[in-house]
Amino acid sequence: MILVQKLKDAERIVRITMILILLTAGTSKFFSDGGFFNYYSALFQGELRINLPVSLVNLFLSLVPFIEISLGLALLSNKYKDYTVYAWLGFMLSLMFGHYILQEWSAVNQMLDYIFLGLLCLVLPAHASWLARDLGESLNAYDS
Repeated sequence: MILVQKLKDAERIVRITMILILLTAGTSKFFSDGGFFNYYSALFQGELRINLPVSLVNLFLSLVPFIEISLGLALLSNKYKDYTVYAWLGFMLSLMFGHYILQEWSAVNQMLDYIFLGLLCLVLPAHASWLARDLGESLNAYDS
C-alpha cells in the first residue's frame, strides 16, 4: 500500500510537469516568428487521407499557443484542477488526431504519454494547497 501523502506528492510532480510542458510549448510558439503556424499549415494542405478545411486548420493552429498557456496557468489552480485536466486530455487528443491525419505515427504514439500524464493527474489525490503539504494525516493513512 502507498501512503496518501506520497500519492499527493506524486500528483504535484505530475501537475508541475504538465504545467512546464504547456508553458514551454506555448511560449516557444509565440516566439517562433510564425514558424509553427507556417510549418503545420503547409503540412495540412498536402495530400492526406483526410482533408480538413484550411480555415479550420488555421484557426486551430492560431489558437494552440493560447490554449497551451491558458491550460498551463489553469493547472496552477486546485479549485478547477479536474476541469483543466479534462481540457488537457481533450487538447492532447486533438493533437493526436492531427498527427494521425498527417500520418506521423511516431508522434501519435508519443501523444499517449501526454494522455497518461493527464490520467495520472486526474486519479491521484491532490494537496489542499501548493504552498504546503497536507501533514494533518496520520503517517499510517493508506489509500484503500
